[in-house]
Amino acid sequence: MIKRTVSVLTIALLLLAGVASAQVDDRARQLLEGLNPDGMTLDLTSLDQTMTMTIYQDGGDLVTKTRIVVDYVGERAAMVSEVMGMATTMVYKDGSTVLKMNGMAIPVPAGMDSAFDGVFDQTATANLLDDPDAVATYDGQVSYGDVLSGQQVTYTGNFGIPGSGLDATTVRFVFDDSGGLLGQVVEADGMVIAYVFVGEPKVDGAMYYDAEMYELVGGTATPFASMRYDAISVNQPIDESLFE
Repeated sequence: MIKRTVSVLTIALLLLAGVASAQVDDRARQLLEGLNPDGMTLDLTSLDQTMTMTIYQDGGDLVTKTRIVVDYVGERAAMVSEVMGMATTMVYKDGSTVLKMNGMAIPVPAGMDSAFDGVFDQTATANLLDDPDAVATYDGQVSYGDVLSGQQVTYTGNFGIPGSGLDATTVRFVFDDSGGLLGQVVEADGMVIAYVFVGEPKVDGAMYYDAEMYELVGGTATPFASMRYDAISVNQPIDESLFE
């Protein structure tokens, strides 16, 4: 169950990164440009987001709530996690990481201190076509089980995703015939996950969507989890209580 939870959190982090591209065929370029037609770039000074995931499993669903706060200017970050009634807070400041449980500081388990690696490297949500080393190709019409179908663009580029251990990642974006983004397919921790987006993006110029998630095995799509953004605050004052 721990591995399954980590997999979901790793996959979810894929949605936190701004993305880019430039070795792009014409149809792929057209669809990707449609995601940000005004070419808007958001410079980040702070981010405070809370999301809830419900992981579907036999014996009862597992609900996790994660709040991530990043102070890009002061190079501080905090991650508050609630799983099965247990809350932990991991804080990075002054160049070191501290883990707190029930108000008490405890040693950081091996590997967990990498959760904030690279978290301050990306201080803007970039346009999709900015990275000269990225590649995007148009794949035509695709279908994943009976949950996600449309025109696909496969994008490979440097995402710099904090704590995921991934420097370069491939994402398959799926669009409807009018160019609207329906979802995406990613691979993480040996799993292939389809996100089916729900509603509109939570932040203009950035791909923060609620989503239903499905594990893909062969031609079968099995419900895996749901992800909902409870709150997102960009470039607002930092909650200092997290760093006391």
